[in-house]
Amino acid sequence: MPAPAAAPGPPGAPGVRPVRGKGATVLAAAAVAIVVGGIGTGVFLAYRSSDSGKTPDAATSAPITGAPSEEPASSPSEPSPANTTMLNSELTDPGKMTLSDAFSKKVTVGGTTFTRVKTHLTQDCDKAAAGAFATALRKEECRRVLRATYVDSTKKYAVTTGVAVLPTRESAVAADQAKNLERNLWFRGLPGTPGSGAERVHIAGGYAAGLVWGRYIVFSYATFADGHTPTAKEKGLGKVSGAFRDQTAKVVERRVTG
Repeated sequence: MPAPAAAPGPPGAPGVRPVRGKGATVLAAAAVAIVVGGIGTGVFLAYRSSDSGKTPDAATSAPITGAPSEEPASSPSEPSPANTTMLNSELTDPGKMTLSDAFSKKVTVGGTTFTRVKTHLTQDCDKAAAGAFATALRKEECRRVLRATYVDSTKKYAVTTGVAVLPTRESAVAADQAKNLERNLWFRGLPGTPGSGAERVHIAGGYAAGLVWGRYIVFSYATFADGHTPTAKEKGLGKVSGAFRDQTAKVVERRVTG
């Protein structure tokens, strides 16, 4: 699933183009960087979607504040398309995804180790999202949303990552199309307890990254722990978000590879 850029408000692959707004277009073979606004701060979105049962093959990225920027995205190794069709329906991909399945206590990305400070699972998927996107998750009969928030040892970064589980690929794509990054209508950040370093993740500006793979929507939202909106020069945060998206996507991959 791909990589990212920054903009104001809450919530790639090669070749990115900057766009204003929080909305991100799911493409079929390219990554896009977009400037978006959000909950009073900023966000970056790197998105990718599967097509007709194939592995994810496109991505878009969106920054929240600061000048638009171009940034390549990385993508994790994926099973061959022929083996991933089972992910398109809960009939061929049975079994509930659990918090322990999805989130390890520690994650290392880009040489930095992050510790999990908060987890949350809900079958009321709309409670983990905002606006029309939340409504779409409910309409498409989203089964559950799993989220976890991680903080690095220096408490510089706070990242919420997660997976939304839907009944079919079609329902996942339909729900995903209801997101509106310009209006911050997407998944909500999961704040940690006071002193955890993640107290502001739900209101801070940052970089969002996501992808649709089969019946799953994988997402991440990276912020600075002190809550400041990333500037045009602080592009590293986008890489953190993209890396977390790719890391979390592995839980979906394991449903195929075991």
